[in-house]
Amino acid sequence: MRKSLSVIINKCMKKDLELLYGEGSFLEIIEVKKCTTNKKLLVNCKLKLTNIEYFKEIQNIGVEHLISESWDLTGLDKENIVLNLSYELI
Repeated sequence: MRKSLSVIINKCMKKDLELLYGEGSFLEIIEVKKCTTNKKLLVNCKLKLTNIEYFKEIQNIGVEHLISESWDLTGLDKENIVLNLSYELI
């Protein structure tokens, strides 16, 4: 699951990602694991930014949108997603 989300976002949605966060930005999916207490999937990811100004305007909303859109392509229920996002300026 981690690999497929990473390919969908960083390859198929590359234009959207670069439009939101600057050219050369990418999203590293660290892990996708099932939370047994609340029956949701935890998506732990790190956004590698090239332009901090874009991130100040959009912040997490863009990543949530990209994860949601890519989740549709996997065929799983997107209401069961919990996003844990960290970011790094490259």
